[in-house]
Amino acid sequence: MTAGAPIVADKSTRAPDRGVARRQAFLLAARSVFLEQGYEAASVNDVVKTAGGSLATLYAQFGNKEGLFLAIIQDEHERLMVAMTPECVDHLPLEEGLQHIGEQFLRTILTRESLAFFRLVVGEGRKFPQTVQRYVFAGADRVREVVTSYLKKAAPTFTGDYDSAASYFLELLRSRHQYLALADDAYGLTDSELSAHVRHTVRFMANGLRLY
Repeated sequence: MTAGAPIVADKSTRAPDRGVARRQAFLLAARSVFLEQGYEAASVNDVVKTAGGSLATLYAQFGNKEGLFLAIIQDEHERLMVAMTPECVDHLPLEEGLQHIGEQFLRTILTRESLAFFRLVVGEGRKFPQTVQRYVFAGADRVREVVTSYLKKAAPTFTGDYDSAASYFLELLRSRHQYLALADDAYGLTDSELSAHVRHTVRFMANGLRLY
């Protein structure tokens, strides 16, 4: 490079960065708008007003309002999956491992963000039935797979169906708590209440596994 020559930024690397940043800004703003107003009442103009940019850029990135909505659902789903899925617990004994999995699962599904996401997706279920099937049940399915894999290692003498046992465990964890929280914003569990509920569920589960 000649001394004193101006340094020219590489547009090929900067443009994608700006595009990604703009996309994330749209998603963040749209998440707030859709969760607060629902799909039908939400306006892409409100999204642009909050995020900045232009309608032209929003449409270029997402196509239309439906495309933006589906992108939000996918983005939120992936975020919740990370929070919901535990790290490897294969080294832990049965009850300790299930307690760890159970607390993380229940704590995640009872967060305001998770409940709002569930309400939004189910509320728009008739309009986007495949979206409900793909995202509402996928989270529990991923955790169920983790539990199934863990049970095979931690309870090798169990002669029943591991996948069914994992499903029962997750449903026992949900019990009435998720439904009450969905119906009442004021409903919640303290840390000690949540841990106690998971502990009782784990004991029930462990005793059942030992009977087979």
